[in-house]
Amino acid sequence: MDDATSEGAGARAADEVPARALYGTYAAGLTANSVTMMLKVVVPLWALHLNMSPTMIGVAIGAAAVLPLILAIHGGVLMDRLGTRRVTLFFAFLTTMLIPLYPAMPLFGAVVILQMLTGLTTNLNWMGVQTLICQFTKGDTAAIGRFSFWSRLGLLGAPILIGVMWDLFGPWGAFLVTGACGGLTLAALFLMGDPQTQPGPVAEAPALGAGALTPRLSDYARAFALISIPAVAFIVVATFLRISSSGIQTSFYVVYLDGIGLTGTLIGVLIAASEFAGSFGALLAGPMVKIMRPHWVLLLFAAASIFFISITPLLGGILVLLFIASALRGGCQGLSQPVMFSILSRAVGANEQGMSIGLRTTANRLATMIVPVIMGVLADTIGLEASFIIVGGFLVLSCALLGLIIRRIPGFST
Repeated sequence: MDDATSEGAGARAADEVPARALYGTYAAGLTANSVTMMLKVVVPLWALHLNMSPTMIGVAIGAAAVLPLILAIHGGVLMDRLGTRRVTLFFAFLTTMLIPLYPAMPLFGAVVILQMLTGLTTNLNWMGVQTLICQFTKGDTAAIGRFSFWSRLGLLGAPILIGVMWDLFGPWGAFLVTGACGGLTLAALFLMGDPQTQPGPVAEAPALGAGALTPRLSDYARAFALISIPAVAFIVVATFLRISSSGIQTSFYVVYLDGIGLTGTLIGVLIAASEFAGSFGALLAGPMVKIMRPHWVLLLFAAASIFFISITPLLGGILVLLFIASALRGGCQGLSQPVMFSILSRAVGANEQGMSIGLRTTANRLATMIVPVIMGVLADTIGLEASFIIVGGFLVLSCALLGLIIRRIPGFST
């Protein structure tokens, strides 16, 4: 799947994409990912503002993954069935409407409910944009790397902006700016065309209706059947491990930094350093897969990203060291992202792209639901610093175990 012929075909497909579609997809990736990051910075700060305990914070952060865990596959199926852009527009609109409700309802229960709802809408937004770039470019690693660059470049400004807004204008200012960014995602989706307008025979999207929108057990069975493909099975497990570092960063990393006295702005700067490095890491994905098999690239850099976030309490609160570790973590995470997209997009057929991304997102959300809760319980029982080391060490060892397993699979290929 990673031979020169496939790369050449992908490059030609990417060259044929209209500029409006390509740039619109880049812009949607930039803004949709920025909304997600803004929420991941401001919600822990909001939870601390409401004086929640570590366990309550873990539950609130983990709640964002509950509905995506259940409905991500169905969302991917809807994109395949009704049209990716059509479905993504709907959830982008819901995201924009829901975010300003956070500061209006300063209660633990309200935070949990809003986390569940915005967790679903933002995840399906991001799923939709990922599916669009794969559909437009036919899985070309270099083109997807450029998409990852732009989607991560937005994350450079997002955490800093939210940190500043929090310090200057408090919860209302931070949440209103986040909602406004959701409106920019809508604008970007309107800018691009639909993949169905691209050359080639495509079936007309069916009309909306209860039958089309209702989850079907058969769709879930088809999605999980994709795990029988070795490359897909590998991506599902590797995705869980890779995204766990983000689960740490967007929950108790923020709590730890606040606890050692950093302002919202400085916290935003450290997270921005990670995302800035990730933008350039994404551009290295294409060259890296030419010198190392894609599955080893993904696994190696996923393990490295976990390592650099888990050593945070060992850095003594020294800002320079925190900055370097954050940048290294982001660079590794960013490099692995387009490789992951490319492996998955080539492992399944064109009519299963949304479903496969839904399956991967299910693994993502399982990790982002479990990791904050486990860290919260550990923080309440043995201390916050120890929770970083225990969780991070377990995840790195799991990456090593996965590497040993795939080495024993005859003919494993991505």
